[in-house]
Amino acid sequence: MLLCVGAILANGHHQVFCRPVPWVVPVLIISFTPVVLFPRLRDKLQRFAAPVLFLLGIAACICLYCILFLHEMNLFGLFAVFGTLWALPLTYVPHFFLLQILYTAFRISDLRSFRKFFYVGIGVYVSFAVVMALWFSAHYNTMRTALTSGNTSEIQRNYMTERMLGMHFKYHLSFCQYDGWRPPLHDPSVVVAIWLNAPFRSDLDYRGMGGPPIRTGA
Repeated sequence: MLLCVGAILANGHHQVFCRPVPWVVPVLIISFTPVVLFPRLRDKLQRFAAPVLFLLGIAACICLYCILFLHEMNLFGLFAVFGTLWALPLTYVPHFFLLQILYTAFRISDLRSFRKFFYVGIGVYVSFAVVMALWFSAHYNTMRTALTSGNTSEIQRNYMTERMLGMHFKYHLSFCQYDGWRPPLHDPSVVVAIWLNAPFRSDLDYRGMGGPPIRTGA
């Protein structure tokens, strides 16, 4: 719990991750509750093992997402700690939690028979990421044509197109140590959609930069 609070305070100071969109907060609280409370739950595992491991699977994917999002900070954090004590807890809490989750899922014998629920949690997260990527891809060409021609009548109004139109000035897509304090929102659904589409589109990289529909000026 202290590590969670430390990471939140550190992010408030450095703002590596911007303000989460509304659906992210309950997901984080629910999925990381068993991580924080596991010592209290361990004696009652026979009753709670299935939901605990399911949520741990989701939490493990979230930790991996944070590690990938931090990118170069995974290395620079080792040196940044000499400049500020906030850097280390912000950078390496996801690594610690991921190792703790993997130890819980694979080293505690009481959970062996319930391990399939851990994989189900991972599967739910991966399925969500794939759906977001396909949704992004489905609108990509339409958005690119619309923003190139100036005719936006073909753009459908939905969750994904709003995110795509708001890239770089409303929605934060990647870590940049030069950004400073900024007001954008952080929506991991559009970030993972970009990550999964970038290898297949030459005008799109993992930071969401490139040709339309990505805006490069903000």
